[in-house]
Amino acid sequence: MGDWLVAVCLFWFAAALYFGGFERDVQGATGFRNFLGLMLSYAVFLVVWGVLHAYVSPGSAVSVLVASAVAGLALPLEVRLGFMLVGARVVHRPEAH
Repeated sequence: MGDWLVAVCLFWFAAALYFGGFERDVQGATGFRNFLGLMLSYAVFLVVWGVLHAYVSPGSAVSVLVASAVAGLALPLEVRLGFMLVGARVVHRPEAH
């Protein structure tokens, strides 16, 4: 059960970095659809992490590390899928001067 805590914490940390640090913005969504898109992205992330964790050396620290690395690197795709399911797009926010 402690393995899943790694996935839960990793998603919120990585999502904050993705949206804030990489200047991404959601277009075509209202407040509720933004929330729903984020929750669907979270669900997709957990599914990817869970499948990788189950198939890569289950029960060892290697499975946690590999699942976390691959799911974390695939976060842009997972976020795009989650927001696409509610009809929104994740786009690069141009730098404001």
